[in-house]
Amino acid sequence: MLRFRKTKSDAVTGFLGSQTEFAGKLSFSGIVHLDGHFEGEIISRGTLVVGSDSIVHAEIHSNILKVSGEVHGDLTATEKIELFPPAKVFGHLKTPSLVIEEGVIFEGTCSMASFQPEMPALIDSNNEKRLEQESVEMISAQAWPPSVESSDSISSEESGEESVAEQKP
Repeated sequence: MLRFRKTKSDAVTGFLGSQTEFAGKLSFSGIVHLDGHFEGEIISRGTLVVGSDSIVHAEIHSNILKVSGEVHGDLTATEKIELFPPAKVFGHLKTPSLVIEEGVIFEGTCSMASFQPEMPALIDSNNEKRLEQESVEMISAQAWPPSVESSDSISSEESGEESVAEQKP
């Protein structure tokens, strides 16, 4: 007999039950199952499952989004959005992969592209600004080592080409 084990990554890390009402900003990583009423913003570094009894009025950013409830707002997923009956979705979807099963109501627009949409950070804005400034300084110091710049100028001098700045009077 074959048996399948659920890996730890398949385990639900958070659950908001059907009697739950929540307003504000929800940030998490992992898998969260939402069955109640939610209003605000959701930022996920994992999977958000919106249950069939849910009513959500939110801007949602997630890696994977699985909806079978009612959602009003803009939905952005870096990997995919899946809509299952009896889902009712009203808003704009941005995702590289979209699955809509028969029986789903979708009113809105959808943008699909091969690029990954930007994901808001899970950390607070003060720490985020500090990290961005530090990472920019680190990247700019190492982005173009002197060897790359000098090799470009040597190759143009050897070929006898003039630079654009030198050609203009």
